Amino acid sequence: MHRRKKVFLTLWLSYIAILIIPVAIAAAMYSSMSSTMVDNANRSNLAMLEQIKQMNDSQMQEIDRLIMQIASHPKLQTLWSLPDSERYIQYYEAVSALKNINNGNTFVHNFYIHLRNQDMIISPTLKTDIKTYFRIIYPFKNKSVEQIKEQYLTGYHFKTYWPAISIGEPAQNVITTTVSLPLGEKEKTAATLVLMIDEEKIFNMLRQIEWANSSLLYILDETGQMLTSTSGINELPQELSEITLGASHYQSFQLNGKQMMLSYTKGENGWQYMSLIPKQLVLKKVNETRSWALWLLAVTFVVGSAAAYWMAYRSYSPIRNMVLTLLNGKSAPAASMGNEYEFIQSSIQQNLAEGKQLKQMIDGHAPVVKAYFLMRLLKGQAEPDLSPESSLDFMGLQLQHDYVFVLIVEVNDCSAFIKMDNEQEWALVRFILFNLSSEMAGHNGYAVETERNQLALIFNVSDASQSSQAYREQFIHSFKQEIEGRFKIKITIASSSIRQGISEIGGCYQEALNALDYQIVRGISSILYFEEMKESGLTYFHYPQEDEGKLLNCLKSGDFAGAEQLLDQLYRHNFTSNKISPEMGKGLFFGLLGTVMKLSNSLKLDNQQLFQHTSETVKFIGSSLSSEEMLEQIKQLCRLICSSIEEAKSQTTNKLNDQILEYILQQSSDNGLSLTSIADQFAMTPQYLSSFFKKHNNMNITDFIVGIRVKKAKSLLEATGLTVQQVAEKVGYATDIGFIRVFKKLEGVTPGKFREIALSKDQLSS
Repeated sequence: MHRRKKVFLTLWLSYIAILIIPVAIAAAMYSSMSSTMVDNANRSNLAMLEQIKQMNDSQMQEIDRLIMQIASHPKLQTLWSLPDSERYIQYYEAVSALKNINNGNTFVHNFYIHLRNQDMIISPTLKTDIKTYFRIIYPFKNKSVEQIKEQYLTGYHFKTYWPAISIGEPAQNVITTTVSLPLGEKEKTAATLVLMIDEEKIFNMLRQIEWANSSLLYILDETGQMLTSTSGINELPQELSEITLGASHYQSFQLNGKQMMLSYTKGENGWQYMSLIPKQLVLKKVNETRSWALWLLAVTFVVGSAAAYWMAYRSYSPIRNMVLTLLNGKSAPAASMGNEYEFIQSSIQQNLAEGKQLKQMIDGHAPVVKAYFLMRLLKGQAEPDLSPESSLDFMGLQLQHDYVFVLIVEVNDCSAFIKMDNEQEWALVRFILFNLSSEMAGHNGYAVETERNQLALIFNVSDASQSSQAYREQFIHSFKQEIEGRFKIKITIASSSIRQGISEIGGCYQEALNALDYQIVRGISSILYFEEMKESGLTYFHYPQEDEGKLLNCLKSGDFAGAEQLLDQLYRHNFTSNKISPEMGKGLFFGLLGTVMKLSNSLKLDNQQLFQHTSETVKFIGSSLSSEEMLEQIKQLCRLICSSIEEAKSQTTNKLNDQILEYILQQSSDNGLSLTSIADQFAMTPQYLSSFFKKHNNMNITDFIVGIRVKKAKSLLEATGLTVQQVAEKVGYATDIGFIRVFKKLEGVTPGKFREIALSKDQLSS
């Protein structure tokens, strides 16, 4: 009885110990969950800040370009470069020039120029004095005109930023930046360019950050001055101002007695972006999970303990019956049969009868056992005992020598032999390979199937001499010639080196597999020797940054011929001039694929065929064994990108040409219409506009304008009683002299003569 209790107690405690292991692991995992979630939240928040920084840097670069465009505009420069007596530009022309400047930056709410000597404001919509502008049009909250002038419009500034302030009616918060004009003149400042950045646009960008509505977000300029914050206060908390901020980092922080998570980064223009998130907000789900986890652990432990008691009792019952059987010489009750102990007890009486049956089964399964044993040898999982007392004869194996090598035969193409490509036909292919190789190898080699299209041959030879190597080469060439010549099945054969020791079969198999990888370099249906492969194969591929830039430029311009030539050069350099390793070969094609996909994503090409081909190319390179096929796949992808770019360019240029034609038709009556004015309207140089127009319309732009004016003049001469001078003014000529000369050149007669001829025709017809 005492022993029985001891065994039962041991079993029960053992089950409970097993139960405690996963419980302890779960507790350990939970203890690290909190810090992991906080760290992940910090990383995610910092990553969002980095993205917002990049977006804002891009907007700031656009603002810099806008500043340079205004500062270098020739018509605007006369406002501060020439004295009043020589200034030839009118203020309304300056307003028009500002209006025509392309402000594509959505962050800029408005901009204007303050002329210091005249004390006036010029904006894209008006010209007025400073008092009217800041009292009526754009009043500053809690700032007088004198304060505005003293703070923003006096002294030298170069991209000086000011904290957000409320302006206008209705009120709108803006961050102001000022630049003194002309640029670089610190002593002789004549004007100030003021740009107002919409604070709401920046806030919309900041709201992309997770937990933005529950966090504090700050933006500081490069001097540490607070520009704006979600708190509405333009002063940094004292605790934050004492921290030395680096380029990009995150850390724990305590603000007003609360644990916070601080993330910050710095943009290219020197702006600092800071985010403060309450730590408790991130840990809210962790705390909820902790409560459920504690309850679940308690329930699990109680239920597990009860289950352990039941399992211990169930396991103890057959042991008790076996003890009673041994003591009393009686069998256990029939009702207790059905567990492992009773099965062992009842099996003792059947062992001798089953021995013979098992031997017969083993003999019948010898081929399967042999194949399994050979697979274990190839994988290095078996150490064969070749002592005299041991024998592998029952499997039909005779490993009499101490040297081995392994061949791998891989089927590359059997389309000329099979038609349906189903499992039945593939079974026939494997049957041919297996039987032919076994017949040719005799007792020197043994075949085993490793893959659907792959066979491994283990050879046992007497030594590693030249004769053994010659035997290996003769077998490979004879077998390959027989399979490809007789059955039209293309195969690749990879061979290991000849190694000493039966235990080296696993190493030989790995060598053969490594040699087989060189199909990507040598091509399919080849013979690959490990000794040759290990001496070749560069550990890097040639794809310099300069060539990547050339490839990107060719693709951006739609030049597929240039891209194809560059790809061929890279292929020859890596695969023909040098012997690159298979890993580096695939690395080269993945590098090329990465370049092409990066360009496709940056150009946002919307082409379903291109997207589908890109996905197929990724899978193809990962599984292909032919470098030429992978090169052709990359070329096809480049061809699709170039086609998409050419199509997009064609649509854009046709639309621009239609806009230019429509503009000329609308302005043909304006005597100021010229090549230069049209070029200014469309932000082009006159030379480029002239060549662009001639390319798309097959005529000069001047001839086109003249043709429109003469056609309109003919209608006026025929249908109205206007004088030649009046007609000339109507169709866009300042004087009738130039009009008469052009009209006669095109029509062969003067306008007056044309009217006489037209009137005489009308009289004859009436």
